[in-house]
Amino acid sequence: MTNNNMNSPRCRPEIFSLLAVAAIATVLVHQPSTVHCADAGVYPPQQQQQEATMFTAPSGYYVSTYDHMDVGRLLRNNKVVAGFVKCFTNEGPCTPEGRLAKAYLLPEIIRTVCGKCTPRQKDMARLVIRHIYTYRRGDFDKIMQIYDTDGKKNEIIDFMNQK
Repeated sequence: MTNNNMNSPRCRPEIFSLLAVAAIATVLVHQPSTVHCADAGVYPPQQQQQEATMFTAPSGYYVSTYDHMDVGRLLRNNKVVAGFVKCFTNEGPCTPEGRLAKAYLLPEIIRTVCGKCTPRQKDMARLVIRHIYTYRRGDFDKIMQIYDTDGKKNEIIDFMNQK
C-alpha cells in the first residue's frame, strides 16, 4: 500500500472520530424503554452504578454532551420544566433524556453533590436547582425525597448557593 491510501475518505482519522461520537450518541439516546426511577428497584445497585459510568468521560467528569445547552432559556419554558419535574417525581411520562436522568444521573448527582461535574456542569446544575428550589419548592422537596437516599439535602442547598 502506498501513502495515497491514507488520503482516502475511509482512512482519515476524522471519520473514525465522527463514528465514535455517533456511537456514543446512539448509546446515550437509545436506552431501553423499561428504565425506571432508581427507587423502583428495577436495577440492582451494582448494575445501576455500572450504568451511570457510561456518562463519565475518561477525565472522571460527566460527558459534555449537553454542556452547550442554554439552561436559562429552558428554565424560562414552564412547559418543559413541568414535564421534567413530572417525569422525575413519577407523575408523568418521560422523554428519553428524562428517563436517563432520573434513572442514572439525578441520583448520582445528588449523592455526590455534583462531584463528577465539570465547572460548566456545576454552573448549569446550580441554575436548575435554584430555579426548582425558588419557583417550585414543593417539587424540589418531592425530588429530594425520592432521590436523596443519603441525606444530602442541606449539602445540595449549600452547593446551590455557591457562586
